[in-house]
Amino acid sequence: MEKLREIIKAGLTLLFPPTCSCCNEMTGNNCQPLCGECLAQLKFIKTPYCSCCGRAFLGSGENHLCGVCLKSSWAFDKARFLFIYEEVIAKLIHDLKYSGQTKGISTFRWLSKQSVVLKDINTPDFILPVPLHMKRLRKRGFNQALVLAKSLFPEEKKKIRYNILLRKMDTPAQAGLSGIERRKNLKNAFAVEKASELIGKKVLILDDVFTTGSTLNECAKVLKAAGCTNVEVLTICLSDKIVS
Repeated sequence: MEKLREIIKAGLTLLFPPTCSCCNEMTGNNCQPLCGECLAQLKFIKTPYCSCCGRAFLGSGENHLCGVCLKSSWAFDKARFLFIYEEVIAKLIHDLKYSGQTKGISTFRWLSKQSVVLKDINTPDFILPVPLHMKRLRKRGFNQALVLAKSLFPEEKKKIRYNILLRKMDTPAQAGLSGIERRKNLKNAFAVEKASELIGKKVLILDDVFTTGSTLNECAKVLKAAGCTNVEVLTICLSDKIVS
């Protein structure tokens, strides 16, 4: 039976050769969703990085606080990213977010297993995708943060909750806004339902991109106010530069 499966698998590979999730070129490897050229472009976050916000440092050494976190007071306890934002990751996120292409979902799952970052996340009681306002959710048809949460944590489906953290204000898009403008734009945008479930709990907030951190920080504020003892953040990528 096992030999038959291998024959069938080989036959399917000949008929439908695996293609890259990004550029659609053949990968030559059923287990690898990206071609060698696209895979080489990825900038995985590696140690050393900031022990708070997760921004990577140049060179070697131990994890420590970066200059931004020494001056800032985040509501979340820790933020981590899998990659630095670049062309390949940008395309995969854009295809999912704006074109509804789901081919990249399994790619993100595969890539997350190649990263050291997930090992640095504490085991949460709840995994909460950053919510979309109902108006935007109806327009898009799905919440990409929820899709990513289910992809990255397929064995934690009971912990993934989309009905605890809510977006009550349909704020303008954040793109193009400064850090101060983003914070003003998001003031009072989020709320929690079933706050009693959060008292004393550890929570992981999940989203696609960390830019200034304003959205994730506002989410963390309302979760801490509701009684969460630990709030951590995980995103696919950081839209920022490595710090020195």
